Amino acid sequence: MNNKYSAYLFFCIVLIGILYFFSISKDPMLGDSLVFNLQMSEGFIFSSNATNHLLYTNFLVLLHKMMPFIHIHLLSVSVSILSGVLCLFYLQKLLKVFDISDKSILMCTLILGLSFTFWRVSVITEVYTFYILFVILFLLNLFKFLKSQKIKYFYYLSVFLGILFLIHIQTILFGPLYIYLIIKNYKILKQHIIYGGFITFLLAFILIIPVLMGKHGFINIFTMEIDKGSIFQTSLPIILKSLIRNSGFFIYNFLFFSIFIFFGLKNKTYLNYILIGIAPFLLFCLKHDVSDSYVFHLVPYVFLMILIGRGLDYFPKIYFALPLLLPIFYFISFKIVEQTSVGENFEKEKGFKGGTRYMLFPMLNGNPDLDYFLKQYEKDSLYKKPELKAMHPLVLKWKSIENNH
Repeated sequence: MNNKYSAYLFFCIVLIGILYFFSISKDPMLGDSLVFNLQMSEGFIFSSNATNHLLYTNFLVLLHKMMPFIHIHLLSVSVSILSGVLCLFYLQKLLKVFDISDKSILMCTLILGLSFTFWRVSVITEVYTFYILFVILFLLNLFKFLKSQKIKYFYYLSVFLGILFLIHIQTILFGPLYIYLIIKNYKILKQHIIYGGFITFLLAFILIIPVLMGKHGFINIFTMEIDKGSIFQTSLPIILKSLIRNSGFFIYNFLFFSIFIFFGLKNKTYLNYILIGIAPFLLFCLKHDVSDSYVFHLVPYVFLMILIGRGLDYFPKIYFALPLLLPIFYFISFKIVEQTSVGENFEKEKGFKGGTRYMLFPMLNGNPDLDYFLKQYEKDSLYKKPELKAMHPLVLKWKSIENNH
């Protein structure tokens, strides 16, 4: 990368990190963010169920033990922000492996960093940027191996794959890509498959230990929703609804930059690996139809950045700062929508979180805090919603911890 674009890239990543810092909310968000913060205060938890995220949760606890003088919420969000910034740093290294131009790499870094979903998950206490960081490291070593044929990268990617299992069980969706890699490169890897596979297996086996200790069932490693059947049941109407919902999320994240994916598909180098890698995650997004399913798009977004970067290279005269339009678009969108009936519905349904602003603008600073939720809990009959009723005692517990800090 030439000096001009290296300076631009460093400057942009730093600015995005600062933007993330000023985007954080006063309190943890209702849901998993609040749960993770409470777990940090309670100590280490050796459980590997699908929602616990063994490595991530205990990493947060370890940081809190080492730095008890830092506010729990600030510390946990800082992990998300730092992970998000490191994702952008290693993303550009991944794109270099594909010989994408410096300008396109810079644009892709801005596109992902300023996209709604990546921005939002970077400023809350959640596992996703931490997970995506290791996804990028896994893919970086995978494609370095394909390009250089050096065995050391196979062992590196095997380690990162094992670590990914300890962070999020959706890593199992990388199975087809890993198997395809081995089959296509068997002549080179035949003496190393057992050792590399053993490394991955050994790390992933840690998830089985809590099962052997009787802490939970084996199936809980994969899903906590077996009673609801959200993973194992298939319905055409649900799939169609999910397709519409997920397409909307995708377009809102990347706007007109989505078009460059089609141009990126013209470049056939490693395209089979990209398609095999992305397909299971896209199918899972369609199958797992929940309101916040957009967070499961993040792995596909990494693959799509490769395609967008390649597509941008077909247009060398395109202005590199165009991705800066993304936050402007989000701001204008929520300002317009809040004046409509859709905005009124958002306010009615999500007013305790920030309403239209929460739904359409990734920045959380300035949105209602948990004190507001407690005030509105009785006033707006939020207790009638089971998920909010379940959150109420957790919010009270969090406020108690804050008051005693």
